[in-house]
Amino acid sequence: MAELFVNQAKQYAETRPSYPQELFQFIASKTPAHDLVWDVGTGSGQAARSVSSLALLCLLSSSST
Repeated sequence: MAELFVNQAKQYAETRPSYPQELFQFIASKTPAHDLVWDVGTGSGQAARSVSSLALLCLLSSSST
């Protein structure tokens, strides 16, 4: 399935709206510790890049890889 996306990946990355950093700060404010983040279904990794600054370790998993 991931092969279908290869040709459009650059355009997708350039035009897809990003998530506001405040969203991840809000989510992090609801947890008692920030040692680990697990981005399930990470896809392009867009959210993982944003949330990685809020934790010591960021794990990514995706069914497309």
